[in-house]
Amino acid sequence: MNKITLQTLIREQLKKALTEEYQDQYKLSGRLITNIKNRTQNDILSDIRSITGVTVVSTDEIQDYSEQSYENFNTILNLKIDGYPFIKAGGFSKEKIEIIIDQIRKIPNVLSFRYNPDNIEST
Repeated sequence: MNKITLQTLIREQLKKALTEEYQDQYKLSGRLITNIKNRTQNDILSDIRSITGVTVVSTDEIQDYSEQSYENFNTILNLKIDGYPFIKAGGFSKEKIEIIIDQIRKIPNVLSFRYNPDNIEST
């Protein structure tokens, strides 16, 4: 490889890094079941927002709040996940999404979170 080719390659790689071309962003939705008897839904969602890579969290109510059971509160959880924090640690892939999902499931008062991996979309 000659010097000019190497310089061109380095410039292209720097340009990609500076424009954050490697930044992967995904969105997904799934059914979240929580126990809000002792802890509010806002506190649970706040914990989800604090997970590395999670940038946006919103919910869609499946049924009216007054009709829900506090011990099995059902919502549709909408997430946007940004891969940028993972780039320095070996890159981002859909496998990292599974790690994030496992972290959501370990949050206190989260009883269940299920989603369809085939419905993960790039943004």
